[in-house]
Amino acid sequence: MNADKERPGCLWPALWLVGALLGTVVGLALVGLAASGSESAGVSATYAAAFPLGALWSGAIVALAMHFINKGGKAARFGAPLGCGCLGGALLFGLIFVFFVAIFPSL
Repeated sequence: MNADKERPGCLWPALWLVGALLGTVVGLALVGLAASGSESAGVSATYAAAFPLGALWSGAIVALAMHFINKGGKAARFGAPLGCGCLGGALLFGLIFVFFVAIFPSL
């Protein structure tokens, strides 16, 4: 390994992973508390938790992948998890919306 090439640190992927784990615990706890009161409150809480959880997990996966794949630009290591996190959050929200609107009523 060349001395003039700086090895990227693990702080950014670690922050994304810790955020995803904490977000999952908090989100599931809030959805569980809301669902214990009524079914419609649980559905509303799931809608509210969908985007953040999708954003955190897809951002964490991309941050981890960028840590091992991208050895160059710092902008890509910073921007790719944010952009993919937004897309992942929107995708998870859309999937949950389709589930609760189209599939859940027929169960």
